[in-house]
Amino acid sequence: MSNIKILAIFAMVFTMVSCHHRPLQDPSNLHYVRIYLDEQIQNVTCGFYNEKLPRPEYSRPTVMRVVLADPETDVIVSERFLQNRGSDSRGNYIDGYISAPGGNYNLLTYSFGSAVTQVRNERSFYRMEAYTNVISDHYLQYIPSSRLDVDNSRIVTSPEHLFHEVAEPITIKPNVDVDTLRNANGDYFTAHSLVHSYYLQVRVRGFEWIRTAVSMLSGMAGSKIMHEHEYIEMAEPVQVFFTMNYADKERTRDSSTSATLYTTFNTFGKLPDVPSIYTLNIEFVRSDGTSQVEQIDITHLFDTPAARDHRWLIIEDEIVITPPQGSSGGMSPGVDVWTDVEADVQI
Repeated sequence: MSNIKILAIFAMVFTMVSCHHRPLQDPSNLHYVRIYLDEQIQNVTCGFYNEKLPRPEYSRPTVMRVVLADPETDVIVSERFLQNRGSDSRGNYIDGYISAPGGNYNLLTYSFGSAVTQVRNERSFYRMEAYTNVISDHYLQYIPSSRLDVDNSRIVTSPEHLFHEVAEPITIKPNVDVDTLRNANGDYFTAHSLVHSYYLQVRVRGFEWIRTAVSMLSGMAGSKIMHEHEYIEMAEPVQVFFTMNYADKERTRDSSTSATLYTTFNTFGKLPDVPSIYTLNIEFVRSDGTSQVEQIDITHLFDTPAARDHRWLIIEDEIVITPPQGSSGGMSPGVDVWTDVEADVQI
């Protein structure tokens, strides 16, 4: 047999093997998943206390992690990171496919990739938990010593919104072609944020003396068990740290400046039966290192209709700012004097 014929035979064999289609995944084990995003977030995308104020920053999730766990052993049988994004008349969604054989599973999905809201125990359906880290050392200079380690609680970063959905149990039947995983109502999944956003405001008199204003709120939950929609981890009370903005400046009869300090802060929830002390730490305009600390018990505000229905915390008491010693008055800072507190997020 000539060399040309031998080469021709090898070429035919190679072509037949290379053209044979072998699917990467068995269609009988492949399942379509679609997750809609409930982006009606109180005090972030809707339900503002004052529509004239700047809205908080919000970024739509781009990746959803989906896990299927064995209900008996809690072992993660399959997981996928879905990145395909779409929208229709119902809203925005993220979809894709996950592979798993027929059986009973617990399904959990959540938005992946937040730099602030972290997830631990990610290999366990029952123990998977969302949390945030303690504030960076940079922020400590703004914290009054009287509030450090109060009630043995940590001072943590306000969490970002984390969308999640749970279906337990979910039954996957053996199938020949690709099927669709659905919730108990036979519909696609819808992910809601497990983080609550509260609007908080307080009125201050003597605003002309303020350079920065940062706050903490005690009695907050430091984490959230993700397979429970309403459960709050009681063993970890924390103080949530956040900065304040200002609006509605006006001159008063005594020639001082009155203004509204406000913010929208995020939390995993208010711990029941735990006092919530709002601490406002004000740094004066003068560079003499002085500050003024105000503490107000706002536990009762969480039981008001405004907080229950809208998550609005409106402090009625006006805080009077005492001018720093040696001041001569007449200082009225503009926006360029107000110092924003910024630092890298600890990951």
